[in-house]
Amino acid sequence: MVALAVMAMLSLSSCVVTEDLHILKDNSYSSAFDFSVEDFFIAVLQDFNDFMPSDSNETIMDGAIADFQKALESGISTSNVSMQKLNDNAYKGTFDFTNIEQLFSDLGAGSNQTILVQQGKTLHFNLSMDNYDQLVPVIPFLSDENFEAFGPTYNQGLSEADYLEMISFMLGEEGPGAISKSVITLRINTPGIITTFSNGKKISDQVFEFSFPLIDFLLLAKPISFSVSWK
Repeated sequence: MVALAVMAMLSLSSCVVTEDLHILKDNSYSSAFDFSVEDFFIAVLQDFNDFMPSDSNETIMDGAIADFQKALESGISTSNVSMQKLNDNAYKGTFDFTNIEQLFSDLGAGSNQTILVQQGKTLHFNLSMDNYDQLVPVIPFLSDENFEAFGPTYNQGLSEADYLEMISFMLGEEGPGAISKSVITLRINTPGIITTFSNGKKISDQVFEFSFPLIDFLLLAKPISFSVSWK
């Protein structure tokens, strides 16, 4: 969930994003995430930053993280929000919350959002072009005119090869390789033993892991989805 938000904010970035979501027995939740970005894309973002009007010396990435922190802090279901910049390339964060669907709604997805749904002891995640519009209010960065052309709305029907060729033209020859090796990992720690799951893998009795390439999000040629159930 947070990894989804982070990858959206870093839609131009070569990154490694990992989120650990702990579902506790009292039906509360704890999330911890970290990510790192290659030097090449730090320079790319700085180039964009130079053309954006601002009264602050804050970088685009710092601003996106700060805005996301404020959104979490204002949510009615969240608490103990902490974001830390480790260096120019890396950040980490933690927060607690009481309702997983309320959290997504609080962030702007709306009360009828279908991206992330928990039904009893089953967690469903599904992102496709059919509900991508629910994600955009959660991450205003997605609709920024400087970045939206790199996302799935503008690139429907484009092949991965054609997309990477475009990236090479716009960002330089380092861009395609950097994006191709970017990976998003969601790790779900369940309060009971895992019984069934779809997509991803079970790495222990109570830990499910789902990983996908960033390019899958940038194109959304097919849904990104998983489910996990526990007893």
